[in-house]
Amino acid sequence: MLAYMRGVIASKEMTGAAADRLVLEVAGIGFELSVSHRTLLTAGQVGDEVTLYTSLAIRENDWTIFGFAAADEREMFNLVQSVTGVGPRLALGLVGTLPPEALAEAILSEDQRLISQAPGVGPKVAQRLILELKAKIEDWKQKRGLTFPAQGGARSAAFEEVRSILAGLGYTGTEINLALKKAEEDRLEEDVEQLVRHSLKVLGAVSH
Repeated sequence: MLAYMRGVIASKEMTGAAADRLVLEVAGIGFELSVSHRTLLTAGQVGDEVTLYTSLAIRENDWTIFGFAAADEREMFNLVQSVTGVGPRLALGLVGTLPPEALAEAILSEDQRLISQAPGVGPKVAQRLILELKAKIEDWKQKRGLTFPAQGGARSAAFEEVRSILAGLGYTGTEINLALKKAEEDRLEEDVEQLVRHSLKVLGAVSH
C-alpha cells in the first residue's frame, strides 16, 4: 500500500527496544514510523528532507508503518516475515542488526551465531530462518548479481577480535555491524588496532 514516503524528519526517538521511532512530516501531516536503530542513525538528522521506504503492517486495530533507509532493507524485512513465527517486530530487529547482504550471507553460510545477534532471535529461530529462507535468499542474491566471497581465516579472526573489543566498550550488535561493514567497504587490512580506531571513528560520527 505504501511504497515510500518523502518528507522532513520532525523527531527521532531511541526507545532501547527493537523498534525506534521517527516522525516524518509529509505535506503537513506527521507520520510516526517504526524504524531500526541502524535506520535511526543513518536516515538523517531532524530537519533533513529524506525518503524512507515503507511497509504497512495491519493487525486488528493496530496499524504500524515500518520505515527503512534503503529499498533492499524493506525487501529483506518482508522476506524474513515469510518464516514461521517471525512477525514484523522480530523481522525489524533482524534487518536492523544485520544489513541485507550480511543477513543473506549469514543464512547461506548457515551462521546461526551471527543471526542470533538480533534481539529476540535464539538458536531455534535462527535455524528456521536458514531452513526456510536459504532457497529464497539464493534467488534474491542471483537477481542482484551478488557474490559473497569467503573471508580468509586471518580476516575473520581479526574482525571477531574487534567485535569482542567493541562489545566490551558497550556498543550494540547493530552499531558494531555498521562499523565493520564500513571497514569492509573501505578495504582495511586485517589489523586489529587499525580496525578498532576506524570503527570508533565511524561510531563517533553516526552518534552526532
